[in-house]
Amino acid sequence: MSDKTDTLPKEPPSKDFAIRCPRLGHQINFAYCQIENSGIPCFKALDCWYTYFDVHSFLENRLSKEDFKKAFISKGQPKVLSLLDLIEKAKAKKGKKN
Repeated sequence: MSDKTDTLPKEPPSKDFAIRCPRLGHQINFAYCQIENSGIPCFKALDCWYTYFDVHSFLENRLSKEDFKKAFISKGQPKVLSLLDLIEKAKAKKGKKN
């Protein structure tokens, strides 16, 4: 029996191809998903892209084991904490400009 990933493309679709992001609510391409989470892929990237190409192998081959684990295996911060962290970073950045 053949694995479904055998029939999927090994590389992501072109940059012109976009899907609806369940987190952002609008169309995005895979390039954004690869860096969305502070430079590592969004934790939803595997769920969102698995029907379009072999996203698991693609990312597993390009990320360090630590980054792959951080993105997909380790439990991430709750959304509220991520937002509060971003707000604090923005405040600190604004404070440095003044």
